[in-house]
Amino acid sequence: MTSPIVDLAHRLRPVVFRLYYLVRRETPQLLTLTQGSVLAELVGGGPRRMSRLAQLEGVRMPSMTDVVGRLERLGMVSRRPDPDDGRAVLVEATEAGERFYAELLAAREAQLRERLMVLDDAERAAIDAALPALTKLISDFHSDAPKADQPEKESPENPEEELISDER
Repeated sequence: MTSPIVDLAHRLRPVVFRLYYLVRRETPQLLTLTQGSVLAELVGGGPRRMSRLAQLEGVRMPSMTDVVGRLERLGMVSRRPDPDDGRAVLVEATEAGERFYAELLAAREAQLRERLMVLDDAERAAIDAALPALTKLISDFHSDAPKADQPEKESPENPEEELISDER
């Protein structure tokens, strides 16, 4: 006998994954998932140390150096010395990176709007009613305590801002 939570997780995972995959597939793909994730973090959260980016992505520093190097060659990020520690480097999104990210989000939202238009009012209302629970589910994934060298990230006043910062 399967518990209702096990069953829900089993049914939710492929739906969420497939929806994300379809929206991502229908928009321009210039970046890998990791590159997009790093750009999203920098646009949404401001400059970050390379070590923090590596930690957030769950990769080692050499891998993050490669990711940032590619984004830098594309003109989407730049590096500068950390004013608090001259040995460290801060990575920040450039205006071109912010513009690319905004255009990507707009294209993905346009794809979703087109799909939402074919649903009836009750189906759209059901999705709308599920958003607070899905938002909480996402925030629970990010509830890990910050590391000692990183300030705590404040929760956004608008929960949708958390979703935007996680757009990949």
